[in-house]
Amino acid sequence: MSKRRNINHNPPRRARGQSIPLLALMIVVLMGMVALSVDVGRTFSEERRAVAAANAASLAAMNTYLRRPAGTTNTVIYNAIVNSLRSNGIDVENDPNIELEAFYLNARGEPLEGGARITRDGTVAPDNAAYIQVNLEGMVDTTFARVVNQNQLPIAATAYAGTCPPTDGVFPIGVNNDYISGNEFRNPGDADNDGQPDNNWQRLTTGTYRGYTKMRLYPADGATPGGFGWLRWLDGRGASGANANSNQELAMSLTGTGTLSRGFMEVTPWPASHLPQPSNYPERPGELNIGDWIYGSTGYNNSTDVRGALDAHIANGTRMVLPIYDVAVGQGSNAAYRVVRFGLFVLTEYGRERNRNYMDFIFLGEPDRQGTACSATPPPPENTSVVRLTGSVELWPEYQVNVGERLPVQYVVVLDVTGSMNADFLGRGRVNGVARQCLPGPNGEPVDRDRSGKQICNGSPQYAWTPLEERRIYVAKEATKLLVDQTNMPGNEGYDSARPSDQMKIVWFIHDMPQGYQYPSLNTGFSSDPVELKRVIHAAGAHNVRATNDAGRAPRTWGSNDFFTNGDPYLTWGGTNAAGALYRVREILDRAPTKIVHNGREWSYRRVVIFVTDGLPNYFIDTSNSTLNGGQSNSNTYPQGHWCRALEGAVLDTAECQTTEVGGLYTSGNKTFDRPLTQMIQQAQAIKSRQDVQTDIYVLTISSVPTVGLRDGVASTPRHFYIAETLQRGPDGLNNVDRIMLAINEQVERGPCINGSDGEWRATIPGDHFQSVGGLRYPNVGEVILEDVTTGSIYRAPIVAGTDGRVRYTFEEIPRGTYRMQAYLFYRHPLDPPTAGPRMYSQIFNGSSTQSDMIVTLEPSGQGVGFISTIEQNLRIRLDGNVCSVN
Repeated sequence: MSKRRNINHNPPRRARGQSIPLLALMIVVLMGMVALSVDVGRTFSEERRAVAAANAASLAAMNTYLRRPAGTTNTVIYNAIVNSLRSNGIDVENDPNIELEAFYLNARGEPLEGGARITRDGTVAPDNAAYIQVNLEGMVDTTFARVVNQNQLPIAATAYAGTCPPTDGVFPIGVNNDYISGNEFRNPGDADNDGQPDNNWQRLTTGTYRGYTKMRLYPADGATPGGFGWLRWLDGRGASGANANSNQELAMSLTGTGTLSRGFMEVTPWPASHLPQPSNYPERPGELNIGDWIYGSTGYNNSTDVRGALDAHIANGTRMVLPIYDVAVGQGSNAAYRVVRFGLFVLTEYGRERNRNYMDFIFLGEPDRQGTACSATPPPPENTSVVRLTGSVELWPEYQVNVGERLPVQYVVVLDVTGSMNADFLGRGRVNGVARQCLPGPNGEPVDRDRSGKQICNGSPQYAWTPLEERRIYVAKEATKLLVDQTNMPGNEGYDSARPSDQMKIVWFIHDMPQGYQYPSLNTGFSSDPVELKRVIHAAGAHNVRATNDAGRAPRTWGSNDFFTNGDPYLTWGGTNAAGALYRVREILDRAPTKIVHNGREWSYRRVVIFVTDGLPNYFIDTSNSTLNGGQSNSNTYPQGHWCRALEGAVLDTAECQTTEVGGLYTSGNKTFDRPLTQMIQQAQAIKSRQDVQTDIYVLTISSVPTVGLRDGVASTPRHFYIAETLQRGPDGLNNVDRIMLAINEQVERGPCINGSDGEWRATIPGDHFQSVGGLRYPNVGEVILEDVTTGSIYRAPIVAGTDGRVRYTFEEIPRGTYRMQAYLFYRHPLDPPTAGPRMYSQIFNGSSTQSDMIVTLEPSGQGVGFISTIEQNLRIRLDGNVCSVN
């Protein structure tokens, strides 16, 4: 029997009141949570009220904007917003906790440049706003949450209003977007050479529509491109119950304000298999919008009722809203047209000429003021994969102050006298006196061909362009003669006998490059005789030859008659052996002295090569051949299956194929060659690589020559590369090629200098402070380049000078991510020497130092301006290099 144990429990004694602080803390927390939940609920309610008020205010502002009379100011629009908000219980003028911002947006949902913000500034409201954005931000005073020091909670609302898709006043005539440029009819030029723009294009100078453009449009035939096409709103029965493709329905849809308000059907299914279909097509079924496909109507309808409706619009001066299309598919009643925008037009005449029906329209631009306001619902910034990147650009202007003496110069001018130099700068020649596209044009214009597809003309001298003064070879030779006049040679104006005379060699080239194609000859040094140099320049390439189909082949006739150049210095022929030309330059410089003693003093020469050409090299150099001609790099020199071989004749003007990297090595017999463009770069590098003397190589290209190899391989730096894609003459008689040659000469001959600077940042580049360079044309003065650090993708945007000269760049849509940013622009300081060229500014200033690039992270933000998140990244850039270096 076990004994029972007695255990004594002695619990610790509690102090009185020990749990009171804990209970008090819990009560405070619970009260805070309840208070905060009550105030959060109240804040949520206030935010919903703010959203509703912002929506109403944006609609009120847009309706006021759409109905505004001429001269309406921003104050009127702003007051419409404020009054609407007040009627919805939000008084932004008396409530310091609420802030209002409002903006005009363009059709892409971007802030209008030069005046996006809506305030009571008294300026006239812009004419090109497509949306109005209203932002509300503020704080709501709390009641209970104050016990936890939360006196206010934030609210925010953003609303957009645009124009409802128009119905009344929209008519079924589709206008081809190819004839539209911005808010004008595109000037078609004078292809028929009758001295007037084609299609009766004109800019009106008098009357109600002074300043607008007018043009004659011809109808599309089924899917065949034309100026316009008849459309229909439905596929089936129309407003009258008749066939939607009938004369009766078309006449009704053209009468009065039209029949679009009675119904619309998009073409379904998606009618163009060769184009990607958006996942949400149609975005708004039964409502005509941009991106919709519209049914076409058969042929040109010329019924009595249709003519009557058109006559009424002409008599009334109706402002007609018409769809503008970019793509047409199908035939007849099965045709479909894709809408890319709407335009406002006035019909002035219709009829028939030369068996073609036509309509004459005046184009007034976007129909922004048609219809009524509707709420717009853009995608929220946080859910989009792109942002808008924009910013101002400032530069630190510098210029050159020349002091001291100039060094003597040894010039070698290399002149292209190949067949393409017979053309004008646009690649045109004359065939029986008629202008034809004989060479590819600067904007990708294809060469003219006959019905069988055969090329009508080429660079042969029999197709040489007239007038002579616009021919490439003439312009190049005259500019080179002008260069001779600028040198320090006896007989020239301003000749300075205190320093040694400048010297010059002239080298000209075709596919053959014998030593005889230079002056003076290889063994007789340079010349300082400007008269003789200009005579040689004039005669360079003046061969007595019969025109040949392909340079280097046996002469043959063209048609029934032979054509001879007869020694004409402005009729050229032959292929492009640029590597051979530079090889001759190497021979010249290897034999030339680098110093000269003059008046008891030793002087060092500056060496300069100026390479003047209009085309890519397409002949191999063979240094074992006395003419350096290794044959043409044509399609037959590429292996079977190579994509360059498939280009056939076009391979001669395809830069990539003329490089070894793409075209590969070429073996003929026991000889293996790099491709001509690669060979050209190799010869240029050999010239520039000499350690004992510096030689600067300038490249002056005329016409739209691909810059591959010429800018980054032959020219000493990209700043030594110049291009004149078109011929531009100034009031002083000089053209742009002359000015480039003068700029090169000034850069070469200027003496020691010191740096000059404005001492402050400049945000504007006026037109007279810019000179076209490297293909840039004012107002495009430079470029911003973004490289995705993850994918390596490259994006570019121009740096543009606005009408006030202020400089900005904009990437309208750029994928979110991290980028390496680079930027450059060209600027010509007015205090630079008169013939100084533009200078490149490309070093980004970060506040303390400069660098060639910077890293930027682009991520959508919250409430901002516009449909997509806009990031402002302003740039300050400084000169690349030294103002006193040759550029």
